[in-house]
This record gives sequence, C-alpha cells and structure tokens, in this order.
Amino acid sequence: MTIEELKKYTIFKEELLNLELLKNQGFNNISYLLKTTGKSYVIRVFKSNESVNISREFEYKIQKRAYKKNIASKPIFLNNKFMIYEYEKGIHKTKLSNFELKELILKVKKFHKFKIKEKPYDLLLDLKNYSQKLINKKSKKLIKNCYKSLQILKKYKYNFALTHHDLNPKNIIFNEMGFKIIDWEYAGVNDSFFDLASICVEFKLNKNQEKIVLNSYFKTKKSYHKIKLKHYKIIYDSFCKLWFEANI
Repeated sequence: MTIEELKKYTIFKEELLNLELLKNQGFNNISYLLKTTGKSYVIRVFKSNESVNISREFEYKIQKRAYKKNIASKPIFLNNKFMIYEYEKGIHKTKLSNFELKELILKVKKFHKFKIKEKPYDLLLDLKNYSQKLINKKSKKLIKNCYKSLQILKKYKYNFALTHHDLNPKNIIFNEMGFKIIDWEYAGVNDSFFDLASICVEFKLNKNQEKIVLNSYFKTKKSYHKIKLKHYKIIYDSFCKLWFEANI
C-alpha cells in the first residue's frame, strides 16, 4: 500500500501527507497509519479472511452501528482490498480501575443489544476442526476441557447477542474522551457471556472485579451467572490457545 495507490480513489478531500506501518499488526491484515492535512486514519489491507467470522461487509456494517452509539471509531471506506476508519489516538491498558471496568461493561451491553439475523457462532464446529488439526497433548487437553464446559452450559439459558469476540487490551483505546473499541472482524452472534469472559481473562480480573462485571451487566443476578462466566472463561482461554497453536 502506498499514498500513490490511495490517491487513485476519491476517498479524501484533504491532502495525503504520510503513510506508515502501525506497530501492532494482526493476523488477518496489514495495518497502516495515514496522516492527512485534516485527520489521521487506519488503513487495514486484508491479508486473509479465513478466520473472520462473517464477512468484511458485516464487520463494516457493525462498526458503523457501533460508531453511532459512541462505541467504535468511524469507518469511512470499504472495498475488497482494504478498509479505512478514523484513527483513535490513545493508550491500551492491561489493568482497569473499577470505574473503567463498569464503563467497558456498559458499552459492551450496548452493542450486545444490536438486533441482527446472523446464525450463532458454532463453537462445536471449531472444536471439531481443532481436534482434527491439533493432535499434541496440550491441545487435546484444551479441547477436552471445552467439551466438558459446553456440556455443563447446556443446562442454562443461551443469551443470544452480537459479540465482539476479541476484547483484548489491544482492541480498546483509552483517551481523554473515554475509550473506543476497534477491530470488529470477528464479530458475530454468540452467548453474551463469551465477551464478558474474554474481558475477565484478558484483563486478569480478580473475583471482586468479576462481581463488578456481572453486577454492571445484569439488572437481576441469577445464581447460574457465576457458573456460566466460569465455563466461558475456560472456553475463551482454551480457544485463544488453540487458535494460536493452529496458526503458528
């Protein structure tokens, strides 16, 4: 990707000044920071669509809806080669204050309420694929633990929601205006506890902080909420490790 290539598209009214690779790079994209005379933008050039949950069009549509709710950065362009959205200046945090944690959970709850018609993410299908591809002892143990947790979770109500699926610190940018959630390429329908569990795992929350998560998300607490959170934590952590094993 070069500035000359970008100039071929009638995307920007302002002058394009500089294009450089971002420090943090994902598995599916090559990300650039574009500086113009007006604003800065992220250019995400697509490398692979293999592990993207739905489609790039779906990702763009969801990010647009999230932007309107002050959850995500503003997407401005999409084609079959790349996506552009406004750059959010800020920092990534690996530890959250109780206030920041509550605010994050409330924003997650906002996009969980988005009404969409996509089919739920099939955890069992992915587990089956991993079991065929990964035959080492570590992976087999992770897969076995996932099956056990999924069996237990069958007893409880499934909370359908639009989930981000990748709420790690690198995808949450904090600044003086609050924070924004980026990188929606794995977004899809799943149990809402998947996102809640991902926050617990990624930010290494303690038991008191996990209580804040559940109290902030649910108006009425149920006895099984802790059980669901526990087993989705096992599933999320295992899936992250299995994904890494399958893609190294």
